[in-house]
Amino acid sequence: MKKLYFLLFILIGLTSVNNILAQGTETFNNLTLSGNSYTDGSFTGDNGVIWNYTQCRDENGDNNSSGINGKAIMLRRISDNSAISTQSGANGVGGLTLKLYKGFTGGGDRQVELFVNGTSYGTSTAFDDFTEHIFTVANINVMGDVLIEIKNNTGKQVIIDDVTWSASGQTLSTNKFETTAFSIFPNPTTQNFVTIKTTKNQPTTVIVFDMLGKQVLKTVLKTNRLDISELNAGVYIIQLTQNETTTTKKLVIQ
Repeated sequence: MKKLYFLLFILIGLTSVNNILAQGTETFNNLTLSGNSYTDGSFTGDNGVIWNYTQCRDENGDNNSSGINGKAIMLRRISDNSAISTQSGANGVGGLTLKLYKGFTGGGDRQVELFVNGTSYGTSTAFDDFTEHIFTVANINVMGDVLIEIKNNTGKQVIIDDVTWSASGQTLSTNKFETTAFSIFPNPTTQNFVTIKTTKNQPTTVIVFDMLGKQVLKTVLKTNRLDISELNAGVYIIQLTQNETTTTKKLVIQ
């Protein structure tokens, strides 16, 4: 029973942190787009939020091994007006952050632009590599249930994941920005190891729990490779700590 309470503590803690730090979040885990073609449509995302998309497809299975955790959405080209959008919720937008990745391997800059109620609040830094990039816009502070739009600003495909926005008048926590620097891939995995990617080249304390709350692995990584060969197939909770910043993620071993 104590183990079940421990697991509930972890899950409730994650929910509480997200509620404090964010007005809204989107992981794209509910996205059902295929990779066969680009299309227009909508889907119900995290916490029942409705997202609309124009000329989008899936993340191509993270074919570039950039560290995408689960599903994401790929925008096509600026000439196709490719974009995603949603309503902020009643408390508006204070600040927003998201992850960006290069779509496919063709050369050329990738960049997106953020709009709130049709007003531009800036563009991300252009990039042409296979690493994870964080685009953050602070001090937006627009009140009311407003329209959030993220548009492709180039002629090349760009992938978006893990969008988070705070309520108007609130800033996104620095710790929240730090936790977005952790990613685990492949996930789900059939291999005997996973790669844990961070933006800082420093040791990472890793603790793995099974779904009963039992600690099954603890180590300090000095590289980005975690050996999971002794773990059985199943779902696990991984706690990652670096420089007093801690985040918890789910790992699926098949």
